[in-house]
Amino acid sequence: MKNLKKYIIAVALVVPAVLSVNNESNASSAILNSNRATAVNVRSEAKEANNIIGQITDKSEYEVTGEENGWLQIDFNGETGYVGAYWFNVNEDAKVTSAASLRSEATMNSNLLDVLQVGDVVMPIEWAANDYVKVDYNGQVAYVYSENLALSDSFLALKPVHKTYTTSYSYSEPSYSNNSYSYNDYSDYSYSEPSYSNSSSQGYTGSSSNAKEIIAQRESGGSYTATNGQYYGRYQLSSSYLNGDYSPENQERVADEYVSNRYGSWDAALDFWNANGWY
Repeated sequence: MKNLKKYIIAVALVVPAVLSVNNESNASSAILNSNRATAVNVRSEAKEANNIIGQITDKSEYEVTGEENGWLQIDFNGETGYVGAYWFNVNEDAKVTSAASLRSEATMNSNLLDVLQVGDVVMPIEWAANDYVKVDYNGQVAYVYSENLALSDSFLALKPVHKTYTTSYSYSEPSYSNNSYSYNDYSDYSYSEPSYSNSSSQGYTGSSSNAKEIIAQRESGGSYTATNGQYYGRYQLSSSYLNGDYSPENQERVADEYVSNRYGSWDAALDFWNANGWY
């Protein structure tokens, strides 16, 4: 017992000498904030002195191993280095909260690289267009829709307040009598429809937000082939609704018609989903 007490005391004497390390399970990385500095010195100690061991001039990621009094401890090319926290954005790992598509670009039409599952972990790099986030997933840089990620407060604070979308869509379609229906995955569009087969949907004008995309991601991760019992596709529609036609065109048409008849708009459908967990 006496020997055990001595061992505990010895450990207590060593710990205070070490820079405090982030005890959270999520990893974090530091990226130079180019709006604040174009070059930052890396030092061998957490203080300004004759101790510069290098310099960071690009937006490479550096693993953060500790933090104290405004200094970040980082892994700098295999060495322990210290940089001023003010000059960097610190990103933490984000867990996937619902099945999500990993895409090559920040659009629904880009290549599908993988489908992430609940509990998978990505490293957010920066905000991209269309509410996507540029991420690092196992060394692969790609894009994930933000609604499917548990993002840290510090990263959410970096989200642009005003986003500009340079692409708009417009089209006119007189009827849905065949499978030549032209559709798009974005909610930032406008179109005119003189008639539907059901008169209760004639006033439907689409959604003015990204509600349709949010529902698609929550229901299927954006996959047109996702299945769950009797439910199929991007919007998890009942197979009976699709009437044997599982093409993306028909899924888009039936989903729009269903939402129009039941809710009037995708925004209203999303409000219902948020309250009930389904639509």
